[in-house]
Amino acid sequence: MFEGNPDPQIAADRIEREVSRAFLAVVERGQDLAAMMEAKRFAVVFAAYRDGRLSLLPFLDSSYPGLSALSRALTAPGETAELQQAVTRAQPTIFSAARDLPAHHGQAGAPALIAEETSIVLPVHSPCGRRGLIALSGPDMSVEEDRSMRAHLRAFALFRAACQLRAPEPRAGHGLSKRDIECLRLTADGLTSEQIAERLGLSVHTANQYVSAAAEKLDAVNRMHAVAKALRAGIIS
Repeated sequence: MFEGNPDPQIAADRIEREVSRAFLAVVERGQDLAAMMEAKRFAVVFAAYRDGRLSLLPFLDSSYPGLSALSRALTAPGETAELQQAVTRAQPTIFSAARDLPAHHGQAGAPALIAEETSIVLPVHSPCGRRGLIALSGPDMSVEEDRSMRAHLRAFALFRAACQLRAPEPRAGHGLSKRDIECLRLTADGLTSEQIAERLGLSVHTANQYVSAAAEKLDAVNRMHAVAKALRAGIIS
């Protein structure tokens, strides 16, 4: 992949820069969509079935690389029935405390996701079969029908771009053992090998072996690249 077998850290830094640029390009598209609807923020979330239940997973939003209040509201434990239904509906869903919303959205009376803001949740899917939601929210957001329809069309393009950044869904754990995943999760939490070893009752050498094995199984160049790939694939959260 790289000529001259450069230092792995250099390769990792290059990959990180390329990934960051790609993510920022999608964030810019999301911000453009939010501006079209006079929204304050946007969020992209993926839908996935886990243990027979539909779950919403945060991916990218206007606070990238952080997580916005909108993403937190969409993916909070015990999502509302309205959010569950929004994934499979054909039309957008409006969440607002207001009672004078237009009738062209079937769930116009759904409770607000964020206090004093109106949110519109656009169900989307990709050609490869992934499903999710593009959400826009703000105190002065437009929910006019024609503009909402145009926003929904653009949301599909935004979701396709997001799908290109998300790693494939994990295949039976990608061969990762329970201990591999535990060590990756603790690495994501910022623990060092010494701290991981102490937490799990392992030697430092063994902890390093688990992290190295996880990186190899995920085809990652180092432990932080492995963490990033595991997060995007939904292996850890």
